[in-house]
Amino acid sequence: MSVSVKGNYSRPCLSPSHRFTHIHTRFTYSEAMPHDKPTIVSMAIIASATATLLHEGLGHGVLAWLRGDIVTELTSNHLSDLKPDRWVDAGGTLANLTVGFAALLASKSAKEPNTRYFLWILAALNLLPGAGYFMFSGIGGFGDWYEVIKGLPHEALVRIAMTLFGATLYVAVVRLLAFAVRPYVAARGEYNTVGRLPYYAACLFSCAAGIFDPTGFKLFFLSTIPAAFGGSSGLMWADSLLPKTSPAQPLAVHRQPAWWIAAAILGCAYIYFLGRGIEFPHSPISSH
Repeated sequence: MSVSVKGNYSRPCLSPSHRFTHIHTRFTYSEAMPHDKPTIVSMAIIASATATLLHEGLGHGVLAWLRGDIVTELTSNHLSDLKPDRWVDAGGTLANLTVGFAALLASKSAKEPNTRYFLWILAALNLLPGAGYFMFSGIGGFGDWYEVIKGLPHEALVRIAMTLFGATLYVAVVRLLAFAVRPYVAARGEYNTVGRLPYYAACLFSCAAGIFDPTGFKLFFLSTIPAAFGGSSGLMWADSLLPKTSPAQPLAVHRQPAWWIAAAILGCAYIYFLGRGIEFPHSPISSH
């Protein structure tokens, strides 16, 4: 139903205080308090280191120990052990996906904006590489999940199915992440800060550690760079899947130096110890 108003119409006269109030309410919370970039970068570094430790240390390393294997070397790029094992090969991705979905669920109930955002970026840096690994191994013909399916009946068909599954899962994960980060994107341009900035920070951090890997530059170019820039690349286009409706309560990542200190300590220790690798008493035979 449309309503037509005829005759003279004059706007009510607003007092200066009313005009100020009228103008002031047009600004959102995130515009009044812009996202703090150093805090976001610090969170991305911590989340990136955590995701790799979960993949290599927990997913591969602990599972190898539980299955009676002997771990010989742990770096930021790989874990080496003595016995090939499909379950150990699969363990890294399964650990990332499990923790990633748990972090995403926890972020929805977190009350404090910084905590909620950290859980979101932790979820992103676990879920995206986890989902992407199926495509990576299916298309490239190497990596953890290629070792899982190698030698199975109808291996070629299984590889195609794994690739399609990975692509579907990856898009679904990006969509979930886009919905979860919407409160931090009051204006479309803010996604550059909350989505793309942590992507670049995490990629460069991974490369900074991976360049010191004792296996040399071959693994750095074949594994570190593709995993860093390709695995989480969904963060580069997740804004295309953002909900059209504006967030009911916009949120902002505020300045919190404790994150800076934690990232500096953890980041330096991670590069120094895991970048160069931690050797155990045996020489590596197989790598994950």
